[in-house]
Amino acid sequence: MKVVHVKNPEIREACLAKLCASVYGQEAGLAPLVTFAGTQGVLFEQEAARLFALTEDDGTVLCLALISSDVDGGTMEVGMLSTPEGKGDTRHSRHLVKTLAEKAPLRVTAADEAGEAFFRRCGIERWVDGEGGLRIGLGPLHPTPVNGVLPSVVRFNGDGIVRTFKQEPETFEAYKSRFVAALERYSNIA
Repeated sequence: MKVVHVKNPEIREACLAKLCASVYGQEAGLAPLVTFAGTQGVLFEQEAARLFALTEDDGTVLCLALISSDVDGGTMEVGMLSTPEGKGDTRHSRHLVKTLAEKAPLRVTAADEAGEAFFRRCGIERWVDGEGGLRIGLGPLHPTPVNGVLPSVVRFNGDGIVRTFKQEPETFEAYKSRFVAALERYSNIA
């Protein structure tokens, strides 16, 4: 197995579409498409996010992760993590997160005790309380928060994307077509 930084724009777009579909599922409404559009149109455009894959030696994708940087570019956060259906399992997710945390100033967010336990098994041992009861894990290379405050992560405005989709149906259709085409491409590369 190896960790691959997915740089090729077409492959990255296909992997992102699969990641969004896997994370949100088929009954998620606009969420996968909004995340796809925001990541493509904002985060990738600003070079504020990277997509990583854990693959078999033959290139079979076992796990995908979207990593976003903070506004200063000094730390990174796992934004989405998933194993495509039938290919990978939680062991692969742990391997990918552990490898990334050993090489970059990574942080993760856990919504509950099970999430925190999962990330602890990835080697993330330092934890701080976040907003809304969330727990934030800091990887071994992540700096200690200054005065208890972590740098803000670059994000996109999901509500703004939804408004744009409603006001500009052609933009909605363009991203929808792009998303579907990217999912089809993914099945040919995975």
